[in-house]
Amino acid sequence: MEVIITNKDVGNLRKFMILHSKKAKRQKMMSFYAVPFEFIVVGLILDGLLKTVPILSLTSLVLAILWLIFFPKYYRKICNKELVKSDNLPESKIKMKFNVDENNITFSNDEKPKPSEIFSLNSLDKIAKTKDNYFISFKEGHHIVLPLSDETTKKINEIKSRFSKGSIEEVTL
Repeated sequence: MEVIITNKDVGNLRKFMILHSKKAKRQKMMSFYAVPFEFIVVGLILDGLLKTVPILSLTSLVLAILWLIFFPKYYRKICNKELVKSDNLPESKIKMKFNVDENNITFSNDEKPKPSEIFSLNSLDKIAKTKDNYFISFKEGHHIVLPLSDETTKKINEIKSRFSKGSIEEVTL
């Protein structure tokens, strides 16, 4: 099946990866909670090693609290900047070939896909849908974007029937 991927589809893929990908969620959790915890642990360890008044522990606690207050605002600002960038991509249209066989999904711009353009159905992690696109996520961190049409809906339903995790997740960008 041949699909045309436009700059709007690529922008939607970037938004999806920023807002809904596993890697982005994991990074957000680590940045929000692991860093303040590390501040506190380092402060306690340094106080124990240097045998000082709990100045370092209190300092690290204050740094952790400041991190929890200011980092979410900074993170939101960075995400918003990236979301705006994804809306302002230059015009483009690329013809891609999307095929599903018994064990693999191929997504390439050539008749013969490269090994990096072949994905195993067993590594399928999530299928998501917006008002304009379908997103297919794989366990390795790769994502495929497809424009919403009758043909792609048919192919996605074919993939969904083999997908062990269930239904198509509705997301908003």
